[in-house]
Amino acid sequence: MNRLFLYSGFLFILILIFDAYDRDYNQPKMEITQSEENGRINKSAKQPPESTIINETKLGTVNPAQKEISSLENKKLLINFDAKSGELLFSKLKDYPIKLGAMDNVVILDYDKKRYTASSNLQIKDEQSIPIFSVVEKSDDSVKLSSTNLTNITLTKKITLVEDSHQLLVSNNIFNNSNENVYVRNYEIISRDNNSSASLMLPTYTGSAYYDSENKFSKISFDDMLENEQAIRVQDSWISMIEHYFFSAWLPTDSELRTVYTNHENGVFTIGRTSQYSIVEPGQNYESKSIMFVGPKLQSEIADLAEGLDLTVDYGVLTFLSAPLFWILEIIHAVFDNWGISIIVLTILIKAIFFKLSETSYRSMAQMKKLNPRMQALKERYAEDKKKFSEALMRMYKEEKVNPLGGCLPILIQIPVFIALYWVLVESVEMRHAPFVGWIQDLASADPYFILPIAMGVSMYIQQKLNPAPTDATQQKIFLFLPFIFTALFATFPSGLVLYWLTNNILSIAQQYVINKRIVG
Repeated sequence: MNRLFLYSGFLFILILIFDAYDRDYNQPKMEITQSEENGRINKSAKQPPESTIINETKLGTVNPAQKEISSLENKKLLINFDAKSGELLFSKLKDYPIKLGAMDNVVILDYDKKRYTASSNLQIKDEQSIPIFSVVEKSDDSVKLSSTNLTNITLTKKITLVEDSHQLLVSNNIFNNSNENVYVRNYEIISRDNNSSASLMLPTYTGSAYYDSENKFSKISFDDMLENEQAIRVQDSWISMIEHYFFSAWLPTDSELRTVYTNHENGVFTIGRTSQYSIVEPGQNYESKSIMFVGPKLQSEIADLAEGLDLTVDYGVLTFLSAPLFWILEIIHAVFDNWGISIIVLTILIKAIFFKLSETSYRSMAQMKKLNPRMQALKERYAEDKKKFSEALMRMYKEEKVNPLGGCLPILIQIPVFIALYWVLVESVEMRHAPFVGWIQDLASADPYFILPIAMGVSMYIQQKLNPAPTDATQQKIFLFLPFIFTALFATFPSGLVLYWLTNNILSIAQQYVINKRIVG
């Protein structure tokens, strides 16, 4: 029984590890089509094919040292961009400090430190010159750029920050002043290096992802990009670069067929999206519009921006459980206005749902504890004959109508729910800098005074005392050290997660104590 209980704990940890691996690496791959030369703004890069429309086109920018940096900002967002290329180079979230009480704010796009940039531009077939822009109009939250070096073609770009939002609009316009048709398409890219600040103890995904109406949500890790450059034609798509709590994404603006692709060069990984080519007749205009989100994975904000965008909150294979759990957690939070209290209430609700299963488990454990003296006696009697000991033990179980698996199976059934809630608490930016009470002012950070982890370890020790003692000496030693191991492990975990485990342990102790009193006395 105790061996099975121990194995259940190890199984739980293995499931967490497998789930984390599955979230990061076991993702569907894009189908590779053809290749073409196209580009990022700041380098020559490969992009996906457009059948026979295009051969080779090179786009780039001026030397980085020659960039003309300018800024836009609203109440939530500060953006730096290169006025000569229109490339987005830097973004700061004015409403999200790096740490609780810090003066500096979270930075997402960052050309200098992470080579993390984004662009939306028009690509002109067979045009060899790199468009160079200059500022023609500017306000605090909007800028209009116009090309100065293209012959018989004028490109204009307008970048506008949406008021009180983490969104920005990019409008690209071409005027054909030539005597021939011009072929043009819009492309959007997000690029960055593969450096990640994810914790080794709490691995979270950093990499690219896309969504479309057919394939739904798919992740493309940096390792996938290294293996091969990928391309797929999709509809109703968005593309993104994802970090733990924050992300950037080019959102869908129409349902036209587009090509989503990836590539890498010189340590920079790119996910991009291109439209099909359109014909611009002489004397005519062509305009394309792009929408970018750069901000937190705040589910109440992003769910309505685009279909599937809330899937950037990466719950993994247990999303079907995690999503409703978070929904319930939000409802509770609307009542109590405290995420810590909401976690406690949700834990109580989950415990109530599994009350009967837990009761079955604890009753079995109590019966096993009652039989423990007889088990020890059998072990001493058949110390030299393990076969006879096992036979005598099974006879005793049969006579007393005790199922040695009865304590473990109900626990195993609950494990998926526990893992789902684990990812809810790890992935939800709502927990970041959310106060609970007293010294806990950030449920997404570790307890600064280790009070919750120590309390959790004590509760785990009490639980052990309520369970039947292992008959095996090695198991006894392992069980003795488990509270200390888990205390040290949970000392690095977010406070909200530790609060959940502590609350669950306290409720389990209360339930198990009552059952033990009834059966053991």
